[in-house]
Amino acid sequence: AACFALQGEIWGSAFDRVPASLLKVVTSIGGLAIGAFDAHGTLVGFVFSLAGMRDGEPIHWSHMLGVRENVRGMGVGRHLKEMQRAELARQGITRVLWTFDPLQARNAHLNFNRLGVRLVEYVENMYGITASPLHHGLATDRLVVMLPTTGTEASTAANGAYAANGALPVLTPFPRPGDITVDLDDTDVPTVLIEIPTDLQLVMGSTPEVAGAWRMATRTSFQRALRRGYEVTGFRRDLPTNRAFYTLAAAPNPNASPGHR
Repeated sequence: AACFALQGEIWGSAFDRVPASLLKVVTSIGGLAIGAFDAHGTLVGFVFSLAGMRDGEPIHWSHMLGVRENVRGMGVGRHLKEMQRAELARQGITRVLWTFDPLQARNAHLNFNRLGVRLVEYVENMYGITASPLHHGLATDRLVVMLPTTGTEASTAANGAYAANGALPVLTPFPRPGDITVDLDDTDVPTVLIEIPTDLQLVMGSTPEVAGAWRMATRTSFQRALRRGYEVTGFRRDLPTNRAFYTLAAAPNPNASPGHR
């Protein structure tokens, strides 16, 4: 019941919340719900996943991760995901998948730099247009990512997460002086950046039309990059210029002979 209430606090009462009865049933048949509580026993965050099959193997689909606003940025979300990962590994589940909004910089940093996820696919408007005040009527495009639950898969890219842009080509709807632009359909480059806003909620609240431009540009950039075989290798933020970028690298060419780049 506390989890149901917290969902409304985070995403709004009109959001399609998972009811307490379904949480209870799902966790009784292989699903997983983990809560984070403060010193007074109040629920301040949770992660919820469902058991399923993908490619003939048992997996978990992490449907929700939510953290109360007053404790965000304190590592609660990361600890919840690490606990989820450890528990699924104990159960013999080797992979957990979930989605997140590619325009959310904080989530991109957590997922790629801290947890070390791998990008599976980009899905347009996955959940439709929702009534959540967090979405502001924006299409719910999502990245589907996968995290292995065993081994040393966690990324070490966080050490470079605040590196400057440098001289890498940038895919962005709002290029700045000095940016190197490139058309991935016509050019092969080993590494490319996809820019997103540093604070999507601020953009959506003040200039929703700009948020829409970010959505469409990022959708096109990711789809072209994935079609050309690029893989996300991390997320980087440049604090002096207040910019944020996904770093993508071209996949190795299996047909290339030794000595070729």
